[in-house]
Amino acid sequence: MVEVFNVRKLGCIGLLVVLLFAGLQSCSTEFDVTADNLDVPIVYCLLNTSDSVQYVRLQKTYLIEEAALEYPPEPDSMVFPGEIQITMERLQNGIVMETYRFQPDSNIPKDSGFFPTEKHIVYKTNAKVEANSIYRLYIYLGSKEKVVYAQTTSLGKLTVVDPMQLPLRKISLYEGNNYTCRWLPVEDAGLYQVVIRFHYSETRDGITTSHYIDWPQGFSTPGSSRDYLSKDISGIRFMNVLKENLAVDPGVTRTVDGIDFHVLSGAIELKYYIESTSPTEGALMEKPVYTNVTNGMGIFSTISQVDVTGLFLSAVTVDSIAYSRFTRNLGFLDHTGDRDSTNELADF
Repeated sequence: MVEVFNVRKLGCIGLLVVLLFAGLQSCSTEFDVTADNLDVPIVYCLLNTSDSVQYVRLQKTYLIEEAALEYPPEPDSMVFPGEIQITMERLQNGIVMETYRFQPDSNIPKDSGFFPTEKHIVYKTNAKVEANSIYRLYIYLGSKEKVVYAQTTSLGKLTVVDPMQLPLRKISLYEGNNYTCRWLPVEDAGLYQVVIRFHYSETRDGITTSHYIDWPQGFSTPGSSRDYLSKDISGIRFMNVLKENLAVDPGVTRTVDGIDFHVLSGAIELKYYIESTSPTEGALMEKPVYTNVTNGMGIFSTISQVDVTGLFLSAVTVDSIAYSRFTRNLGFLDHTGDRDSTNELADF
């Protein structure tokens, strides 16, 4: 989800607070990120109430030229040297209830895409995020004698109404039949997203391997005075997603294995950040990128997630994948585990 640490104690958390307050008069959340040698801290941290491990990504700005994709910057130009301490507090009624220390981890695999350096360090801590709690993040940069600070309020519990985790539950999703995902509103949430994960198997020369396709839906925002929120999943678009992501291969036989629903809610800071980084309609329009990080840039926010996994697709859905006008050439078996050549021209 995103992207040495010297565990020698700088002192108690109170010292970090003192260092922070000492610099407040000169603090700013507005920077010229292209200024020479400014070294602006960039922080990304999304606390996940559904996970027991939390992550922070920390780096600094660097000047980029047209040739940067071919000649990435030196690793030292992206990471802060010297002592780094990352601490998080959970508060209740203004009192610090828990304190967490983040440790560096360079073993987390990268996602696909461009990474300007191989020195990819993510900081992590074991922490179960409590709902509706205030969290404060402190990052001490010894080389700059600076503390980066951010605060967020964790979200409440996310409850998914449909689909529910029921044995042998079957989902119908094909051309002419949409599926509606429903969930209850979450206090203080700013946006929601549903991600569909389609599981399938491929058999080639007697060897079967498992695969999946992730299909994220567009963001939804909270409605007013609603008992529940919903997202319609398009059946015809689902068929097109399979067509667009799978290659026609006569040597492969495919089997439908199932489908998962991942429903996420994000706090209001995340909503502001996504809106500020989304494309603008006019080429000359420019908007500032939202940040809630003091003495740096980035985002410190929370998400809540519910995973409804291991659901089956209905027989008519499996048959539609096997024989529909969009997917008939992808080699999927129907719900009987066969492929009837007389059905290949059926217009599902």
